[in-house]
Amino acid sequence: MPVSELTSEPADEPRLADAVRHCFHHTYAAARAAFMQAAVAAQARLESLTCPAPGPRGEALTIDAAYVGPADARKLLVVTSGVHGVEGYAGAAIQLDALNATWPAADVALLLVHLVNPFGVAWSSSNNEDNVDLNRNFVSFQEPLEENVLYNEVDDFVCCPELVGPLRDAADARMASYIDKYGLERLVRAVCDGQYHRPGRFNFGGVGPAWSNLALRSLLNRFTHSATHIGVIDVHTGLGDRGASAMLCIEPPDEAAAARAQSWWPDTLVVPSTAFPFAPRGTFIGSVWHLNPQQEVTAAALEIGTEPPERVFTALRNRFWLSNVGAAPADVVANIDDEMHACLAPRDDAWRMAALLSGRRAIRRAVQGLSER
Repeated sequence: MPVSELTSEPADEPRLADAVRHCFHHTYAAARAAFMQAAVAAQARLESLTCPAPGPRGEALTIDAAYVGPADARKLLVVTSGVHGVEGYAGAAIQLDALNATWPAADVALLLVHLVNPFGVAWSSSNNEDNVDLNRNFVSFQEPLEENVLYNEVDDFVCCPELVGPLRDAADARMASYIDKYGLERLVRAVCDGQYHRPGRFNFGGVGPAWSNLALRSLLNRFTHSATHIGVIDVHTGLGDRGASAMLCIEPPDEAAAARAQSWWPDTLVVPSTAFPFAPRGTFIGSVWHLNPQQEVTAAALEIGTEPPERVFTALRNRFWLSNVGAAPADVVANIDDEMHACLAPRDDAWRMAALLSGRRAIRRAVQGLSER
């Protein structure tokens, strides 16, 4: 499908291709260097927080925040990337594209929080340094969390101790039988809603707030305290048709919040709902509604589709295996990393153009929505 058919606006493809070349990067280090350079050029207020775990070469990893606009701005757009690790390359490109553009609204400030889960980005993983799914970690750990009983049905074949071999073949056969019996949607609910009762297993949400969770909340508290109207876009990849995008308004506190999101972004789906029965718990975007009782928040996740769900799930399952074995031959590691990028951070220009256009559209509509408040 031509890129122009994926958006409601015609694409200036030569200029867009140039933006793709400048905004997308293949490594954590390159993405961070480009972001920091662009933030300095934009005269952004910068702050960096260092991750407790290093990158593959022992390098320091950071979350970087760039604020553009008056410090006391009443209207603020927040764009976050990399909550799900390797998915962050698309969000980072969208953030860099925004920094490189002339900011379109004098009355709306911009806060970019770059690569919230830097460990996952650097290690080509969706999990963090504790092997926790950060986008299931934004829950209150003050009370016992409800058990995801569906997960108990799938754990034995989802978390297979073999990458290839008879155990993996048997696990795959049990998974195929499960899908035949209950349907793919039940498997999606089982593995994607998040679970908190089986540490070290797939999509574990943690036993307390992760470092990235605390760091992100700290940054938001400092940078958003003056704002009365806040828009939040959290960029993700992997769900949906390749190159297509949708905005997911997750766990809005009331109908008014959902209606605002749908008025800003017409392609918004409310989660959970009959249109989107998958009900993830502990997402970052589902936690932002109560930044401050005096602030009006309008928020949604920008989800950009990549590959069929079976392929994406296989890539995630194989990467989870790698995280748990501790070491593997270099060619095996490279193959798993390459497949994670293919499924969650595609490198072809057509997909990247579609992602960049989706980001521009989401940001433009959010700025318009904020300007009208």
